[in-house]
Amino acid sequence: MEGIDVEVTESATLVIVRAISEDFRAHVRGRLAEYCYGAVTVSEDLNFYSFEKTVAEFLRRYDPKPRTTQLGMAGELIVHVLMPLLHAELTSAAVYFNKEERSIKKGFDLTFLGSSDTAFWYGEVKSGEVSASSSADEKAASLIEIAASSLASMLDDAHHLSRWDAALNDTRLTLEGGYASTARELLRSDSETVRQGGAIRKRAVLAGAVMHELDHCEVTNEGMQQILDSISTGEDFADVRILVIQQDALEAVVEHLREVTIA
Repeated sequence: MEGIDVEVTESATLVIVRAISEDFRAHVRGRLAEYCYGAVTVSEDLNFYSFEKTVAEFLRRYDPKPRTTQLGMAGELIVHVLMPLLHAELTSAAVYFNKEERSIKKGFDLTFLGSSDTAFWYGEVKSGEVSASSSADEKAASLIEIAASSLASMLDDAHHLSRWDAALNDTRLTLEGGYASTARELLRSDSETVRQGGAIRKRAVLAGAVMHELDHCEVTNEGMQQILDSISTGEDFADVRILVIQQDALEAVVEHLREVTIA
């Protein structure tokens, strides 16, 4: 896609968003409602869940939040938008919008059904800005480490199982037919295992949205490998996919959406 550089290894993907190109805009316009509400929901009433109405709802949620929360919301949105293009073997089963209220979504940030139909993946997204005294590699490593720790804790927590209820609800909004049935069966199995104090086979998608001016610094391939090596040598996950997205001006994505409500 024009304006986006992608470096892919077996388990890690580095994306540098250099510009919000027309291709990117077209992709967002065509799929934003599905990411926010779920493909099944949107297919039932395309007019009600139009792109323009979806943008307006995003901004109603985004604008009142403090800047750090806005960074997280926008970073997570970029991950939702780009994931289907970058990991075709994973079918998204997650909805971006929190359905009960206009607060930050509770539970798992991302959930996916694997291409084998026998694997379920859980994802966590962290976003942050690079300080003047730091580097993009350091920030990316920090974000992925926090995402890994947060997700591992959630997947071991037998006291707050409502996140699995939310994930099950998301499958009804995003998947159809056999895919939906398989995803719900896997989620219920994982939830019951954790409820009984057991350990599940944890497959993780860890995403970091690194915000900074690209002429200041960039994440390097060596930095990505160090992140991957660090996660792989741990014992938290049976399998992992790492996604790091660098964004020069995060506001450019949001301002593009804001233009829709003004036009």
